[in-house]
Formats: sequence, C-alpha cells, structure tokens
Amino acid sequence: MGYIRVKSCPPNSSRPVDCPGCMEESQDLFRLFHRFPAPKVLRMPCPRLIPKVLVQLGQLRGLIYSSDKGSPGSFKPYIHFLETPPLLVSNPRGDQLHILGGRYRVTAQGIEG
Repeated sequence: MGYIRVKSCPPNSSRPVDCPGCMEESQDLFRLFHRFPAPKVLRMPCPRLIPKVLVQLGQLRGLIYSSDKGSPGSFKPYIHFLETPPLLVSNPRGDQLHILGGRYRVTAQGIEG
C-alpha cells in the first residue's frame, strides 16, 4: 500500500514543519507517479540534515525498487539506469546513504534521466 512519508517534527521541536503547499505538491506527485491517490499519510521521524562530512562510495548508475504504481497493493519491480549518475555517499558511521547530484525527474512515466 502506498503512502506519503511526512517528517513529524524538526529537530528539537514539538510541532511539524510549516511548509505551505508541500502536502498538496507531495500528494500531486504521488498521484502522478502511482496513478492513484495516496490512501494515507504516514508521519514518522526522518532526519533531514546532510552531514558536513560524507564518504564517497561511487556513482549511482541505476535504481532497483518495487512499487505498486498503477495497481494499489500489487508491487512490481522496477529497474532504472541513470544517464547522468549522481554520487552515492554515506555518513561517516556508514549507516545512512545519500544521493547527491545527477539529472533525473519523477514523472508519470517513472524515474527519468
């Protein structure tokens, strides 16, 4: 089942981030990509800070993921090779990956670029 992940609170705060239009824009992108509206919104902690020091692991040449795009609850695998690969980096502890740069877009056709 698809859902939109929303950061519940910024660090050291007890209230959600105020982002006018962010929820509507997120719901629009979910609907465009999946071809159905998000059935629910999941609020969970999600650190948004990129560490000042990152470890370069290599180029992200492709993505493999599963999605219920077009058929709620029916997940299929998708493979995308990236024409302009972003960097794949990690925090110094090696327990969080980040994607930096690249040229790609999330569209109705999928992840392009």
